[in-house]
Amino acid sequence: MGLAGFGALAGRTAWLQVVEGADLATKAKDERTVAWTNRAPRGDILGRDGTVLASSAVSYDIGVNQVKVAQYERSEERTDPATGEVRSVVVGHGAAAAAEQMAEILGVDAQELGAKMVGESTYVVVAEAVAPDTWRRVNALAIPGVEPDQRTRRTYPAGSVAGNVLGYTYEGTGRTLIGSAGLELTQNDVLTGVDGQGRVEVGKSGAIIPTGEQKEVPAVAGDSVRMTINPDLQAVAQEAIDEVVDAQGADWGCVVVMEPATGKLLVLADSDAVNPAKPSETPESSRNARSVQAIFEPGSVGKVITFAAALEEGTMTPEDTWTVPYNWTAANGQSFHDSHYHETQTLTSAGVLAESSNVGTVQIGEQLDDAVRHDYLKRFGFGALTGIEMPAESAGMVAAAADWDDRTRYTTMFGQGIAGTALQAAQVLATVANKGMRVPPRVVDAWIDADGNETPQEIPAGERVISEATAEALTEMLIGVTQDGGTAEAASIDGYLVAGKTGTTEILTEDGTVASFVGFTPARDPAIAVAVIVYRPRDTYGGTVSAPVFRKVALAAMHSLGIAPDPSVIAAQAAAETDAAVEAAQSESADEEG
Repeated sequence: MGLAGFGALAGRTAWLQVVEGADLATKAKDERTVAWTNRAPRGDILGRDGTVLASSAVSYDIGVNQVKVAQYERSEERTDPATGEVRSVVVGHGAAAAAEQMAEILGVDAQELGAKMVGESTYVVVAEAVAPDTWRRVNALAIPGVEPDQRTRRTYPAGSVAGNVLGYTYEGTGRTLIGSAGLELTQNDVLTGVDGQGRVEVGKSGAIIPTGEQKEVPAVAGDSVRMTINPDLQAVAQEAIDEVVDAQGADWGCVVVMEPATGKLLVLADSDAVNPAKPSETPESSRNARSVQAIFEPGSVGKVITFAAALEEGTMTPEDTWTVPYNWTAANGQSFHDSHYHETQTLTSAGVLAESSNVGTVQIGEQLDDAVRHDYLKRFGFGALTGIEMPAESAGMVAAAADWDDRTRYTTMFGQGIAGTALQAAQVLATVANKGMRVPPRVVDAWIDADGNETPQEIPAGERVISEATAEALTEMLIGVTQDGGTAEAASIDGYLVAGKTGTTEILTEDGTVASFVGFTPARDPAIAVAVIVYRPRDTYGGTVSAPVFRKVALAAMHSLGIAPDPSVIAAQAAAETDAAVEAAQSESADEEG
């Protein structure tokens, strides 16, 4: 019987070692192996000067297995005064002992922390967003049941500056940050890194087994994105548009600043910009970039396209004269009038544009075939996406010329019956400023990988819209808009020549107007094109509402870009002021004599 029992035992032992041994060893190893994920930092988003506007920080949420913590015994080495013998003495038990040690490191109340650690749950978060150094100190206590949850959190050091461009993120499956607006969304694949992993064998006490498996694959950070946005200028523009929106009781406003020759956007500002770190605190309607999404009738800014087409097609010159009454009726019976009453006057083409006369514009526009004007609207960018690296861009609306009715064929001449975005409005004037070449706008300047290797974005190929000669002639006409007697004197800047166009259009779906000013400076050697849009202001006209914002932002841009005032412009402006003062004095003297 003894031999039989020994044989059965030997057989079972052999079975365990030979047949089940490998599986049992693997199972035992798995039970003593702790695995974790090394979260990959999301790439940064930088301003054009390298300023970090969005970044990632690794932190830990500390969780507790309440069942394991209840079994914890805190021991200390004590010396027996009688014998001099050093021995381990239990000085605390369970959650209270664990909380007493952790609270000092975490900077919290020990009793409140201890209360969170008592119960039957296998995982309860007791501290959030703990810095890595702090977690390492907690981990060194070797308290069983205290577990880390490594997370990557997004930070936005500049607050709401460029918030509508940056966008924001949410935490998806596996603690991965996912972009949900702005560049965080469109550049999500680029910004997202590759997580790493780690494995280590531990004993029952939680201590690492020195001879056990220890393996770690580091995370690879996502690439960074450098924007074309100038953070300082963006902040100035956001402040300026917020001020006018508040002062005017407007619904919203936006500012776009673009380099005509490169398409780079220095500013893409929206009023009430979202703070990406706290998106829920901003109304949902204000969390995105209205500058590329919201459409409106451009109003008199659209006249620029009509005049460009007439100059290019040779149906008009700047010196041509037009008889301009207050009211005018077309051959098809449609009547139009100017924004302010005036007696019938004779204006040059340049004068029609400077005074923003609707009557003069439709007389000029009707010299062109509808299909030709429609083609120019499309060539200047209306009705098509610009390709900007922003989500949900609107192409605007431009109906086919064949679908224009008797009135629309005329209203499209002065920017009604079509719709576009603030970005498209800026693109129109940028095209004129760039000698007739339209360069698609962009907001991403370069991509930078985790090793610092930079891949710049190429300047998009431009498209010829009008000739250099037409652009030059139109520029001189647009300069008149900002001079004495024009509709945008408030847009003039001391020491710099400004070319631009005001816009005021009634909103068909609700009471109110859209007030705008779009221009470029220095007019004869343009560095920037700027669009300022204010939706439903208390006052009506772009010349009084939007032009002052243009002046403030454009002047800040000149300083930022290091473009000094033009001495010849300073002298001309001083002479004009002197002439105006002399004329005023003479008028006052004549009144006194009378």
